[in-house]
Amino acid sequence: MEYALFYAEGADALPYDPAQDDVGEWVDDVEARGVSEYGERLRPEQDATTVRVRGGEVLVVDGPFTESKESIGGFDVIDARDLDEAIEVASKHPVASFGRVEIRPFVRWPDAAPGSRIVPPGFADRAVEGRRYLMLVVVEPGGERAAADGRPVEDDGPEAWVREMDGRGVRLFGEVLRGPADATFVRRRHGEVLVTDGGFAEAKEWIAGFDLIEVRGGLAEAIEVASKHPMARGGAIELRPMWPFDVHEDHVARAGREAAERGVRREPAASEVLAEVAR
Repeated sequence: MEYALFYAEGADALPYDPAQDDVGEWVDDVEARGVSEYGERLRPEQDATTVRVRGGEVLVVDGPFTESKESIGGFDVIDARDLDEAIEVASKHPVASFGRVEIRPFVRWPDAAPGSRIVPPGFADRAVEGRRYLMLVVVEPGGERAAADGRPVEDDGPEAWVREMDGRGVRLFGEVLRGPADATFVRRRHGEVLVTDGGFAEAKEWIAGFDLIEVRGGLAEAIEVASKHPMARGGAIELRPMWPFDVHEDHVARAGREAAERGVRREPAASEVLAEVAR
């Protein structure tokens, strides 16, 4: 069964110690076991861009979809025997020792081909040909989805969006997640694995699914792609660029090298991107 693992600090986060970061060993283990499908680290939350469409107008802001401390720092897609194995895998990730890992099962559709996987076979070896973003599809309670002309819609699923983005070669993979009630939190404190049930963020918004997209037009194209998703109308789409690194490198040296990048937005300002698109 496939699961998404989301990594965040959580309410009881401990200081990150790069000298204790054994993510390389974790990656080696899950790959050797055939559990791992794909995973990435994400740029810090200040590089998030949130897209909404209201009354036919595209609204874009710098930053994540919620002010909660639960901003996601990375993700993995795994294929485990069951939830117990997914918990065991999540508990060994270094983030579990200072933050927490959320396990979210994917929706499995009745017409899915037997043996099909969320991530295409061999995807991890595919060359990067543009700028990749994780596109988080967010439900905002009370939001009313509407068509481009502002009228409410009854059937506005993502199928047409998926067909268009697949045809453009923009969408690499993605799927709907089961709701917050099916989420499982995993933390590791003082050698003990702590498992709790519940949604990821303490805020009322929640992540309903995600897509990995690859664009050649940078943030401007990513915003255009996100604005066409039906959940942008009444919900929100958060765009998070990748932050690649070598899992086997010296993490103390890496953390020192990257310290200057934390707290500084590297993505263009959303207002500048929209102004350029308007010209």
